[in-house]
Amino acid sequence: MRAAALDVLRALRLGDTALFTGPLTDEDIAVRIEAVRALVSVDAAEELARAATSDPSREVRVTFAKALATVSPGRPDAVLPALATLTADADALVRSAAYAALGATGCPGPLAERAVSALADATWQVRSGAATALSGAEADTAVPALAKALADPNADVRKAAVLALTRHTATEGARAALATATADSDADVRAYASRAL
Repeated sequence: MRAAALDVLRALRLGDTALFTGPLTDEDIAVRIEAVRALVSVDAAEELARAATSDPSREVRVTFAKALATVSPGRPDAVLPALATLTADADALVRSAAYAALGATGCPGPLAERAVSALADATWQVRSGAATALSGAEADTAVPALAKALADPNADVRKAAVLALTRHTATEGARAALATATADSDADVRAYASRAL
């Protein structure tokens, strides 16, 4: 009932930051997730960033990471510290979501280097998120790493690398890497690479 009430208030635009912040400490995971979504609707970047790393639930932290990507345009400084912390989370799915969010917020120097390192993570979800993060990084850091990621054994990681490379097609290295991906064994990877070229 509490989660449904938050959802209705968000949909009807009847709540505000103060109203939606309180339920972030609710005992129920579904309520906390709805509170995060409601805070996105009022563009409460600072409040989301403050609470993002402390929730005990993996599902809620993943929701926070995705929310921070949504509220970040024009205010990346408000959310980057929280995303940096989430990229070091103990849970692979949280790290994956945090890296993927960096593709939307922008992925400045130290975080880009962290994403490059994460391309060697044991879990494909983290590698995929890291590739997505590099779409928001400087080309000189991102392109060589993404070109190597095109050899990843997981097709989802290769697809994420191709999609990230499409943000860097102004560079010759990105175009050359995309050309090699047009011969990938996976049809989606080939299609995205061909479309980018």
